[in-house]
Amino acid sequence: MGLFGFSFKKEVEEKERLQEKGSDLVNLSKGSQVSFSIPYFDVFDPRFENFAVPVAVHGMLVYAVDDINLFKSINKVQNVNDEVFLQKLKGQLTKYVKSVITNAPIDNQIQVLQLERKILELGELIQKFVAPQIDKMFGVNVRSIDLTNIVVDKESRGYRELKEVTTELETDSLKTRSNLNLDVLKRQQEMTLGGQEEMQRIQLEHQRETMRIQREEMQRASRLQTETNFMTAHQADLNGGAVLEQHRPYAQQMPNGVPPMPGAVPQVQYMVGVNGQQVGPCNWSQLQQLVQQGQITQQTYVWKQGMANWEFAGHVQELQSLFMNAAPPIPGL
Repeated sequence: MGLFGFSFKKEVEEKERLQEKGSDLVNLSKGSQVSFSIPYFDVFDPRFENFAVPVAVHGMLVYAVDDINLFKSINKVQNVNDEVFLQKLKGQLTKYVKSVITNAPIDNQIQVLQLERKILELGELIQKFVAPQIDKMFGVNVRSIDLTNIVVDKESRGYRELKEVTTELETDSLKTRSNLNLDVLKRQQEMTLGGQEEMQRIQLEHQRETMRIQREEMQRASRLQTETNFMTAHQADLNGGAVLEQHRPYAQQMPNGVPPMPGAVPQVQYMVGVNGQQVGPCNWSQLQQLVQQGQITQQTYVWKQGMANWEFAGHVQELQSLFMNAAPPIPGL
């Protein structure tokens, strides 16, 4: 076709030559449409191959001849007219379309009962597979192959039986999925409850461990405070004893001198049992300080050199004066 609707000389000559031979095939270069209708043929569902379902197909083929020389060489135009060409074209088209529809359920996992709803997908499959075959066989350019309708014979025995079996299968599948969902939900609930119990157990153990550590830290702090008090009192006693020793009369410093004056601090060295531990030796000032702090009561065990066994401080005559003005022990300590 030339510009603005004018034909080239070569095209005009070719057209006149073909017309002289009585053929109208030259019109194919402008594009043609061929409707096709394939009567009922059996299609089998891949899951139930015993049930044949009749299916009919209707559609439209649009094609054109781009290379007239190729077209003539393939179809031998001298001996072929439009009617014969269309019969051959429809025959091959019917064969290929039936092949695609028949194999679609198995090759593409399409259920037979869903063929009517899969018309677009089937059209794409036919276009992909059939168009190249027609192009090669007839020397034409297939523009499109459109499926206009797919009809399933729903009154056939195969369709009714397949429908019944499929319905039962779907019902059983639905029940199975429901039971599986219930089992999954039940397991999730059990895991949730079990997880909560486990979390509570872990939290309780954590609280117990925390309390144990706090208790040990309090006991350790108490022992350190007691030892610190002992050291402080002992150091104070040493310092005070040195001062008294410097100001004591010479006669009192002598080992064989006169005995100490009445009211003087007794020179004692006692071991004391505090919190199950042996502390000391403690002099009189340290014992007084421990009594004031409540660390020593009349029921506290004491011992010094010369004693056969440990005794309650309240049973030792030498120590009774420590408790004359001491406050009673704290209940429960």
